[in-house]
Amino acid sequence: MGKTKDIREATETELGFDPLVDAADITVKNMNGDVALNGTVPSYPQYMEAAAAAQRVGGVANVHNHLEVVLPPGDYRDDAMLTTAANNALAANVTVPDGVEATASNGNLTLTGTVESRSGSMPTRSTSPCSFRTP
Repeated sequence: MGKTKDIREATETELGFDPLVDAADITVKNMNGDVALNGTVPSYPQYMEAAAAAQRVGGVANVHNHLEVVLPPGDYRDDAMLTTAANNALAANVTVPDGVEATASNGNLTLTGTVESRSGSMPTRSTSPCSFRTP
């Protein structure tokens, strides 16, 4: 496979067949095997799975995942709820060192703290690689 239309259609078909992806709001664009996914999905696992599904298609060289996660209304969490849920998840995970904390602001989650690296202790500050929007 190598034609732009064929790769786009095959990618749309693969997304439609994948039971882990709701492809209703995903559009696919292809330029010489570089596939761009645009639109929205209702969860981060679907965001990841959509890219994996597109990568499985023959002729796809690169996947550019421009999907946005838009949580359904029942999954909405304000900043206080998001901060509490994230800190509870961090506390429950024995691999996360003490002192790593989450804070939410305008729906964006930030982790702060210190983690051990192979070369010793190193401060870290990171944010999610995906955008989240609440309704």
